Amino acid sequence: MWIVARWQHLAGGSRIRRAALLGVGLVLMLGLAYVTHLHALLIEIEKGAEHSQRLQIEQADKAQRAQALAVHEAQLAKAYQHLDESHWRLAAGGGVADLLEDIAHQGHSDGVFIEQVELLPEIAHDHHIELPMQLHLRGTYVALATFVQGLSQRPRLITPHDFSMSPAQASGPPGLRLQVLASAYRSRVQRAASMPSGLALEPVRPLPSVSRSPFEPPPAMQPRQYLETLSLDQFELIGSLARGELRFALLRVAGVVHRLQVGDRLGRDSGRIVSIEEQRVDVAEEVFVPGKGWLVRHRALSLKAPAGA
Repeated sequence: MWIVARWQHLAGGSRIRRAALLGVGLVLMLGLAYVTHLHALLIEIEKGAEHSQRLQIEQADKAQRAQALAVHEAQLAKAYQHLDESHWRLAAGGGVADLLEDIAHQGHSDGVFIEQVELLPEIAHDHHIELPMQLHLRGTYVALATFVQGLSQRPRLITPHDFSMSPAQASGPPGLRLQVLASAYRSRVQRAASMPSGLALEPVRPLPSVSRSPFEPPPAMQPRQYLETLSLDQFELIGSLARGELRFALLRVAGVVHRLQVGDRLGRDSGRIVSIEEQRVDVAEEVFVPGKGWLVRHRALSLKAPAGA
């Protein structure tokens, strides 16, 4: 009763008092609502944000792992392709007779005379059998190089190992003698294998570009010109001439003026003119430095100022 009477007393006051009481009541109601409902709702929102962040991290991690898995699957597919090609090469040769026929056909195609084929004892491995052989060949250097490269490109897996080359005897046909230790391989398990598509598209490697035998002497060197027998210190730049974009250097040595251009040689150290300016000529020389070998040294010939200038 006392509380009711007290409240009636407060409510019966002025409007300001009633407004203040109403404001206090609203604040109390909002505080009570925050404690009972809004606080729990904010906690749920915060938990939802944390869960969403964790899901984003997991999604990014899964995307990265999926990308790595795709790369791994591509590498695995390539490895399986190489394995299929190796299986096909091991199963593509047939017997020893087929092997000798392939070698003879390769030699006939490349112009190589096969003097002897020595079959060595077979070597058994875990998954294949190796058949070593010693080949004695005769022919020109280009023919022998083409034969060895063609041998490694045969459908059957054949790998050349050791080489021994020597000039042919003077009494016999001209050419070179080559001894090659090669190995052919066959699978322990005979299986029917079709030619892999990737192997069918394998590009043929280019033939050797070297045509000169290593036993032939090098071609005679060009004789040194007169200006290459003089020391570079004897040359004096006295001027230059220009004809369009082409410029010539006027160099005096031993009282004689020579007109030179870029690329001309002079000096005892294989000097070569690399640039010509109005008052300067740059020369590149090849010099041997102990411990470093042959190096390029750049020197310059400058136009001297006239006396009294």
